[in-house]
Amino acid sequence: MIRMQLPDGSEARLQRGVTLCDAARALLPESTDPVVCADVDGVVCDLRQRLWEDGRLTFLTATSPEGARVLCHTAAHVVAQGAKRLFPDATLGRDPRRRDLFQIDLEVGTSLGQKDLADIQAQVDEVIAEDLPIERYSLSKGEARSWLIRRGEVLKLEILERIDAATVTIYAHGEFFDLCNGPHLMSTGQLPPIRLTSVEAVTWRDDPSAERLHRLCGTFA
Repeated sequence: MIRMQLPDGSEARLQRGVTLCDAARALLPESTDPVVCADVDGVVCDLRQRLWEDGRLTFLTATSPEGARVLCHTAAHVVAQGAKRLFPDATLGRDPRRRDLFQIDLEVGTSLGQKDLADIQAQVDEVIAEDLPIERYSLSKGEARSWLIRRGEVLKLEILERIDAATVTIYAHGEFFDLCNGPHLMSTGQLPPIRLTSVEAVTWRDDPSAERLHRLCGTFA
């Protein structure tokens, strides 16, 4: 067993290796405010992470700043997945995040405008309705490099080369994969309805001479 210090000063005893998702079910059985992530010893983690050592544990909901960021981060991935269903050759860029707005940058190879948002919106609604499990994979940097090259994700490859770590993480749901630190929700169906608001012309890393991208912006309906 491990011991976790809770915010109210109490101590919870949990089975070693329990997932945060199962820990939340055990410790908050009557909660009406869904837990979306957790703070473990000062680090925000998604609920698929397992607990192996004693520590401090705080469950976080969507009303917390950290929980809101997890929702926005997952929403950006879902918007990217919807867009790539229409434009399979699109490459992924960054996903700048704010508490009340999410964005995803894509290199599409064609011009996108407001008229395209309705088609992308329909795909996004489908991804949420499919309630796809979101999986997390740990890869060596070399494995991730090969993975990105095979998929033509040249912008993510540039991000990878800037990471000073032996291993990196990939998040996947359905046919969608992304190089990403997370954390994320457990499935796409946990998201509230998404409303796409605009598409903007931007450049990679805000460099005027770099690749021209489209930034899809959205919020929760």
